[in-house]
Amino acid sequence: MGPWNTRRRWLRASGASVITLLAAAGCAMGPEDFGPQVTSSAVTEGSAITQFRDVLAPYGTWMNLPEVGWVWHPDAKVVGADFAPYATGGRWVSSDWGWTFESDWNWGWAPFHYGRWLNKPSVGWVWWPDSEWAPAWVDWRWDESSIGWQPQPPPGLSIGLAWNFVSMSDFLRPEVGRFRVPPERAPALLRQTQPVGEHVVSSLGDFWNPGPTSAEVARVTRQPIPLAEPMTPPTGHPPRAASGTDF
Repeated sequence: MGPWNTRRRWLRASGASVITLLAAAGCAMGPEDFGPQVTSSAVTEGSAITQFRDVLAPYGTWMNLPEVGWVWHPDAKVVGADFAPYATGGRWVSSDWGWTFESDWNWGWAPFHYGRWLNKPSVGWVWWPDSEWAPAWVDWRWDESSIGWQPQPPPGLSIGLAWNFVSMSDFLRPEVGRFRVPPERAPALLRQTQPVGEHVVSSLGDFWNPGPTSAEVARVTRQPIPLAEPMTPPTGHPPRAASGTDF
């Protein structure tokens, strides 16, 4: 296993590249205001991020929650009743920026690379929009037999979200969410596993984690590593070094 490395700092980029990405997708600017958010990166009227409203509206419902502002709730008819972000409807693939969630849905580029997820007991999983890109907004743990990841909540909210664990032999499978261990086993696996990867911290204190290196996963699983298609992160993150220890 790789060590839990020192946190590194990376500056948040502007939303200009998001404008380019959304324009390429044919989205028109709109005047809707997403309302108050939990950090200074608030989505305000005229922000390019308001375009997420149009992109995701056909697949769920936008709602205004008092503690976080406007969020998107995916429709169970689209994602299934047992939906969990970074588990349902996709697989983990290796990229130059760490493990990234390759979604089976054509709108998955938005909620699995931007923003954060929050599980509201009365509603279910909801997505909080933000302009900063990451391969996946998750944290990682593992040992030789199991690997787990936890979605990161919106910055400023100190809440514990559920960990997803699978055996290392199932980690690289398509539809990885189908192979999650029962939730009641999570506490034991949290004690059994160790943090892995390094936190990449933005100027606002947010962080994402690239997870274990593909070489480490290949050594443990003895399976071919699925690779992400070439991508250029809109926020210009530098690619991960071959050793997996630098950025």
